[in-house]
Amino acid sequence: MSARRLGVVVVVLLAVGYFPLAFTYVWHFFVPGAPRLQDAVQNAVVGHDFAYGHGSVVALRADDYRAHRVVMLVHTSAGALTLALAVLQYSARLRRVPGVHRWTGRTYLLLMGVSMAAAYAFLVAAPQIDYFGGSAFDLQLWVLASSTLASAGLALVAIRRRDVVSHRAWIGMNIAFMLTAPLLRVLWIGLGRLDHGIELMVGLDVGASTLAVVAPGAGALAFLLSQPARRTSPVAAGVRWQYPAALVVSVAGSGWLAARFAPLPDEVPVTSLWVGHLVPATGLVLVCLAGALRSRAAGRGVAEARWRSLSWGAALATPSAALTAVLATPVYGTVDGFLAGTMVGASGPIVLAFALVVRSAATRTQAGLTSRTTSNSSRLAPVETGLL
Repeated sequence: MSARRLGVVVVVLLAVGYFPLAFTYVWHFFVPGAPRLQDAVQNAVVGHDFAYGHGSVVALRADDYRAHRVVMLVHTSAGALTLALAVLQYSARLRRVPGVHRWTGRTYLLLMGVSMAAAYAFLVAAPQIDYFGGSAFDLQLWVLASSTLASAGLALVAIRRRDVVSHRAWIGMNIAFMLTAPLLRVLWIGLGRLDHGIELMVGLDVGASTLAVVAPGAGALAFLLSQPARRTSPVAAGVRWQYPAALVVSVAGSGWLAARFAPLPDEVPVTSLWVGHLVPATGLVLVCLAGALRSRAAGRGVAEARWRSLSWGAALATPSAALTAVLATPVYGTVDGFLAGTMVGASGPIVLAFALVVRSAATRTQAGLTSRTTSNSSRLAPVETGLL
């Protein structure tokens, strides 16, 4: 199975599995006795204390969800429907019917916007959780909602300009951001299963830190892997040094972040450092460098440059997380300041590198189309093109 097909399968499984959990999440606030599927899954997989006890979302957020149950119903229902429509957009059959594809996409953007607006409303109205990582997680939710809307806006602008390359890239990143909801549940339940001493909210914070790297990284990798294989092209001279340099930057950043973690109290689990950031960030750097080296060996200079650019974004993620932790600590305190670094600071360089790669790919594609149009103009009568 190709990497692209595997990615589609993962997206479909996450969206389908998440739909009933999210769609029914707040029904019990309106209809007593309504199914509480997410809590039931957590209880079955990990245990009662994890699902309902101290440090669980039920114990920490039930009153806030009840007070703002209409906003939460809009947020969770619209979000579940959004991901369901994202699955439809992967259908090759639907893409052959442009009208259906376009209207499905418009509905997707509308529902996604409604879900994010409801998320903003809840964040404004509800108090922060007075618990491990509560303020840092709220900060990440603000950044995530804004990033989701921004990527959707860029995808919309791109398709209106008939820039299909940028549209596909940014809508892929948008879906990666939307998938943080089901992925976060998989991570915190998985951590609870592996470490029976961890509370749900602690697992949530570790998972949220992991996704700060995994979500934008997966969106960027999906774009690079979806690009068609290009004919051989010259590989830039004098760039071989950048491969070890990116590794050095990543390792130096890891040391800096570890130094920020060292003075934290004992109740902060070491998984917050390793699982929360170092393992996914280092893994992304290695994957990107492997892609660059493979493209270099095949003589594919364009692909090599893209993989190399993304490797720098991944390498800078860790020092960016450490720097953000330094800046956030005076505001959020030592624990939440560190978590703010891993939850928010890590994603910026990855998204920036991705944006530069997308811009380069779109420019190159447009230049190729212009060249072919010019070469054919002397042999073909001009035809009108446009979106139906």
